[in-house]
This record gives sequence, C-alpha cells and structure tokens, in this order.
Amino acid sequence: MKKLTNKLVYITGLMISTLLLISCSEPNNDNGDTETTANQEVVEEETPMLEAASEEYADIVKEQFDLLSNFDFDAFGNHLADDVKWYWPDGNADSRTTISGKENLINWWKEWKETSGAQSLSFTNHSLLPLKINEGNNYYNVKGTGVLAYNDINLTLGEKSNSTRQHVVFMFNDNKKITHAFLYYDRTGFAEITDVELSQSDE
Repeated sequence: MKKLTNKLVYITGLMISTLLLISCSEPNNDNGDTETTANQEVVEEETPMLEAASEEYADIVKEQFDLLSNFDFDAFGNHLADDVKWYWPDGNADSRTTISGKENLINWWKEWKETSGAQSLSFTNHSLLPLKINEGNNYYNVKGTGVLAYNDINLTLGEKSNSTRQHVVFMFNDNKKITHAFLYYDRTGFAEITDVELSQSDE
C-alpha cells in the first residue's frame, strides 16, 4: 500500500512538472503577448468635449454675484484677470458690446451705480455648473475651466423694479481668475425702468 501511494505521488508530481514546462514554452508574439491578445484592436480613448470641474469655481462665481449685490466692486475685481472681457447680451459674436480690462469693468459698475439710481441689485435662485471645456465651439472659441451660471436678476430703482432670468458663462485662467463672462438675458424690462442699460460700455 505504501509503495502504491509513493507511486501516485510521483506520477502526480511528474504531470505537474510537465504542464509547467509546456506553459513556459508556449509561443508568444513580438510584444510578449499571446496571439489572441495580439489580434485584438487597440482603441484609443478620446478626450471628452466637457468634463466636470471643481466646485471651487462655482463658489467663486457665487461670491462674485454676492459682491455685485452688495455693490462691493473693488472686492469683485479680486477674482478678475487683468485682461478680462465682459460680453453684454446684445448683437452677435462679432458685434456684442464688450468691456475689456479689469479696471474698465470695475469703473463701469461704479459709474452705473451712481448714475442709474439703483437701490438694490440681487441675484437669486442660482444653478451653477463647473465644467472643463476641452473644445471650443464655433461661436466662441474658448477652452479651459468654466462655470455655467443660471440665476434671476432683481433690480429696484425707486418704486420701479424688474426681474429676469439670466445665463452667464464664466471662463477662468490657470490662476483661477475670470477671463471671460458671456451674458444672456432679456434686457427689455431693465431698459424700461432706467435710462442706463446694463449693456452700455465705454468702448
């Protein structure tokens, strides 16, 4: 019985060794992969047009709206790039009224506060979506980190007031400063209650 057991152990060990030798001598392709792997197509992963970005950028945009509501225009400028461009909602891509430069934009807001007679300006019902834009579109060829912002503008001048829904696209540079702001909203109601439209600029 003992001899039979030893013989079975020997045969089992011999079979395992043979299988190991066969597996080690299996032919591979030039890349060290099996033929099955070599025949598989390599699919490159495409960069998506849009990706999610940090909520920090949405927080900056929310703070900007709060600062405008408080008429704190100097602090508002802290998050602006020196070469910022502010696009009002008039005209098309080539003819929109634009304010260029941080100093010009801050001065415009200060003058607007003094000449419009605005008592209150607020932005409510925010929807903020931070995104990384990897491909620019045909309308505005801008890429990088941005925030799609939706909210209500509420403006009061004396006994008159008006509210409208707006959409703003903010774009940032690598230093997290705003480089572009593209505004979209219906200006009709504001034009009716003030002689100074929000779309005027010094250019």
